[in-house]
Amino acid sequence: MQETAAIKHQAVSFPFPRHRKKLEIWFLILLLLSSSLLFKAFFNFFSSSKTVRHTLPPSPSSFPIISNLLWVRKSLLQNEQSLRHLSRTLGPMVTLHVGHFPSIFVFDRSLAHQALIQNGSLFSDRPKSLPANMIMDSNQHNISTASYGPTWRLFRRSLTSEILHPSRIKSYSPARKWVLGILFGVLQQKAKSGESVEVLVHFQYAMCCLLVLMCFGDKFSQQQIEEIGAVHRRVLNGFARFNVLNFWPRVTKILLRKRWDQLFQLRKELDDALIPLIRERKKAKDERLSNKGSDDYELAYVDT
Repeated sequence: MQETAAIKHQAVSFPFPRHRKKLEIWFLILLLLSSSLLFKAFFNFFSSSKTVRHTLPPSPSSFPIISNLLWVRKSLLQNEQSLRHLSRTLGPMVTLHVGHFPSIFVFDRSLAHQALIQNGSLFSDRPKSLPANMIMDSNQHNISTASYGPTWRLFRRSLTSEILHPSRIKSYSPARKWVLGILFGVLQQKAKSGESVEVLVHFQYAMCCLLVLMCFGDKFSQQQIEEIGAVHRRVLNGFARFNVLNFWPRVTKILLRKRWDQLFQLRKELDDALIPLIRERKKAKDERLSNKGSDDYELAYVDT
């Protein structure tokens, strides 16, 4: 009986030290990570003051890790008021160390003209995208993030010739009339019924109809257009919360794994909304080529 009681007692008390051991291991891991971050921050703080600081515009006095986290956790629009306050105290050019790279903000239009127009060739390239941004910009394969070179020139030429050229703008006149009819129809229906109207929602839907038609060359159903608009709003409104992932990605991939998974899921939702439309358009284009042309086929931006 005594042996049985001892065995039961041992079986009951066994999980406690095992659980405690796991906590100790996690505590040691976090302690080592915190220590390494602090040492690196102090090293960067003292080394950068001797080598880099004199070549950059003035920056606010800050503690490396904490200040970076405060700027990274918000979007640029949320930080606009703070940036304007810094410009009043530090001058027309301000340097902020956000993530791995220093960011320079120019608040004077004459300085911006000198940098972007008079010395445009020196500042025309873009830096390498941050890890979280690469997932959404397809590793810098779009016109707003591609490096200055043949890829960017190809995107620019396609955009200017197929969307922004006066002849193309004129050719989309029927599409604009169709979208305007949709907008007026909804607003008139609401006015007759006496319902309150949230105008912004209907304007956003009308613009989404126009852009989808210009891009894919087809008039999709209301459900499809609303799904495309919804996923783009989730991308634009929710991407700021993923900025923190760019701060030492090797660490955040361990400590913030769920947020990385949410970012991959957001990219998957965007692909699921657009890739089927691209494939469907490509199939229609191949059928047109095999049939040697069709009168009702109009060139769309995705065809280029």
